[in-house]
Amino acid sequence: MNKLTKVGLTALATSLVATASYAGELSVSGSASLTYTGLDTNTDTNPWAMGDSIKFNGSGDLDNGMSVSVYYEIDGANSGHKVYDDYNLKLGMGDMGTLSFSGASSSGSGVDSVKDIVPNAYTPVYEAANEQGGAADNGLLDTTGNTQTGQWGYDVNAAGFDLSVSYNPKPGAAAQAETGYSVSYSGLMDGLTLVYGMFDDGDTAEADTIGAKYTMGNMTAAIQSTNVDYEATTATDQDATHMGVSLAINDDLTVSAGRQEVEFDGVGEDEVNTGIQASYTMGSISISAAINSVESAGGSANKDAEASIFVASFAF
Repeated sequence: MNKLTKVGLTALATSLVATASYAGELSVSGSASLTYTGLDTNTDTNPWAMGDSIKFNGSGDLDNGMSVSVYYEIDGANSGHKVYDDYNLKLGMGDMGTLSFSGASSSGSGVDSVKDIVPNAYTPVYEAANEQGGAADNGLLDTTGNTQTGQWGYDVNAAGFDLSVSYNPKPGAAAQAETGYSVSYSGLMDGLTLVYGMFDDGDTAEADTIGAKYTMGNMTAAIQSTNVDYEATTATDQDATHMGVSLAINDDLTVSAGRQEVEFDGVGEDEVNTGIQASYTMGSISISAAINSVESAGGSANKDAEASIFVASFAF
């Protein structure tokens, strides 16, 4: 993203505590983009769209050695009006870690960093299943929840481990608290990262995931196993295996391929997502494309789809 405007702030932290900010800035970023999303089962919908978001990032240093940052995104809503659909506030405490609060849809703590570690050049392979089967991405750690509006987060590095926790005391009117944990470790050998995560949405399901990612030169490969266990005996548990590899051909071109298989307890059909992607940067122009397909979306036989996705972005 390219900075368009920069405005100095003189009292960034006055609404937080009685600690003044010595210096701060707020930047506005955005880019022109054009997207094509073609789904072979939804030919009545216009596949062309353009980007409609503007992002604001602010940061400043406090006189006690800490730092504070804030993020807002203005995006289009279904009503046609612009809304703040993603925003968060973070307090950096040096070696003691980072405390964060997500106003809406932008936590980044807890399970967010480990729910999908499989590399891709543009978009995950389950994009076609999302379009065909509904809003939920099956077989992920937070398939059943992870409400980020009003969510607290804490991230810290301790003894070589990256630890992250998220907590939402009231994710919905009748919902119980949601809690997520994750840990990542990269000290075993060069290029290898191991991850583990757990998520409990309080009243629907518990989930856990374990995975490994390895980078060697210009190639990155990963494999991840995720289990989603519903509390209700009549609900359908999920066991997913996700794997993929990406290859940087050169500084400008990256390609990737992946596969995700989701097994539904008591259902005869497995959801199988596959895809190939590529991204290319040429100066201020970035072009990305993906061909993703799904078989038996949501475990339903003959619910297959193929998505062709293309996006062109122009930075200025």
